[in-house]
Amino acid sequence: MRLATSGVLLNQFNQVLLIQRNDTRTFAEPGGGLEEGELPTDNIAREVREETGIIAQPVRLVSLNYWALPPNGFLAFTFRCLQRGGELQTSAESPRVGFYATRPLPRPMLPINRQRIDHAVKHAGGPVEWWTIPYPLFMRLGRFFLFNGVYRWYDWRRKAQGLPLYQKPPDWEIGVRVVMQNESGAVCWQQTEAGWQLPGGITPPRTTPWDTAVALTHQQTGLTPQLQDVSGIYVMENSSRMVLFFTAVPHPTSSPLAAGNRWLPPTQMPPDSPPTWAVHWGPIIQHAATPGRLTICHHLPDGCFDT
Repeated sequence: MRLATSGVLLNQFNQVLLIQRNDTRTFAEPGGGLEEGELPTDNIAREVREETGIIAQPVRLVSLNYWALPPNGFLAFTFRCLQRGGELQTSAESPRVGFYATRPLPRPMLPINRQRIDHAVKHAGGPVEWWTIPYPLFMRLGRFFLFNGVYRWYDWRRKAQGLPLYQKPPDWEIGVRVVMQNESGAVCWQQTEAGWQLPGGITPPRTTPWDTAVALTHQQTGLTPQLQDVSGIYVMENSSRMVLFFTAVPHPTSSPLAAGNRWLPPTQMPPDSPPTWAVHWGPIIQHAATPGRLTICHHLPDGCFDT
């Protein structure tokens, strides 16, 4: 799955920081694709500075947006950001940069950018929201023109100038885990052949992480989860592997917990679990189980989620 970030930053006049893209010539919030091993929070700070000259600090994740683009889909993380310094400046990717009124937003602007900005401006805190972006025919035709016309022209021009060709960001493997708590606050664990695990697994191609989290949790525990928030984003060091942790409660009409699974207090690890779990899993679960939590982004050693 291809990953990207976008940042919504307002100044003291409630104006939003926007760029005009060099490829589509539409206005958009700054952002870009995640490189291998890069945290979303680091990515958006880098992209904002490269595209606008502004030093930005992401303060909270407000939305996840999935786009069923070929071949494996596209997931965007949108952050509200604060300005910590810098001065406005253009770049090769952003020939126009500035702060613009949010009502009305400047035109031309793609519907998805307008939706992200409107949502982020209104977001005053609370759970992360997620939705799937429509992919109508006119968007398909526009994407075909970009990749087979505009981007090929850019590559030819770079080659003629002796510059390196544009390198696409890597595809990522996205895992999901669900910290599901019952009415007493206990966390659901499933017992597998490899050992104890939180419900979840790997997101298949062209599938949203939240649909995967619901489907796998139901399949593995017999319970239907009601997803409530994203509590953590964990990137495996030096790799293109990411795990999203969702918090959830069982749906009121769910069946009983399937045999072989159990509820445990958030401070307790399953029996016979590896010693490293207390180091890696323990803080993650306790963070997710704490009311009023904020989404965190963190690096972890590759393989720490393997049993």
